[in-house]
Amino acid sequence: MQPIQLKDPAGFAEEYLRLSLMQGFGSLNKRDLELLTFVLLERDGAISRSSSNAVAALQLRITPTRVKSLRRDGYARWRALVPEESDAALQRIVATVLTEENLRSGAKHVSERAKKDGFLAIRVEHPDDAQQFEQAILDVGALPVYERNREVVAVRFDTLLKIAEKWGYLQPDPAAITRELKKLQPTASEVADLLQKDVAKLRWDDARNALNSLGAKAIASTAEGGLKGLLKLVFPFLP
Repeated sequence: MQPIQLKDPAGFAEEYLRLSLMQGFGSLNKRDLELLTFVLLERDGAISRSSSNAVAALQLRITPTRVKSLRRDGYARWRALVPEESDAALQRIVATVLTEENLRSGAKHVSERAKKDGFLAIRVEHPDDAQQFEQAILDVGALPVYERNREVVAVRFDTLLKIAEKWGYLQPDPAAITRELKKLQPTASEVADLLQKDVAKLRWDDARNALNSLGAKAIASTAEGGLKGLLKLVFPFLP
């Protein structure tokens, strides 16, 4: 494991000094200084916000449980140091949690029954990101579901679709969605049904229903390639 290296040592030092002296030398207790140091390390990028608790723990030579605590309490205490628009934050979080590796890891913590019901297991280790992702789920009228692990939330594909709709990530043209689905799932019955409709009369509801159905099927069958293609269609910014 590479030692921690600051990307902007001067900026880190100036902010640390400013905040530690703001209310007088020694006014911040040991825990406040710990949390401040950690949040500034993540803000600097010396510790990646997208890294797992285990990886961050190796860098800091502490336990993953303690890293989780630092992340949770640090952002509660010093959130103002890391300003981020909610739209940008959600896009960053989604891009982090919907990687193939993360989905494969999360799938170990959700039941087969949940998969068959169209629930995708999504692992969100960073407590602050988890809180924001949970709020996005609540904002579209759904509920976060936990089965075995508080770091893994089970989310229906249609809930992800609603999130993409609400934050404007989706292609609004149903005909364009149909063309992409034809490339991804050319033999699917849902695509065949769409192709039978007059393109000029296609409605967004038609495209949404086809996406929901195909997404649920891909999750149930654990077809990673098909699911990845559908997720990239829903969230075009995914790598």
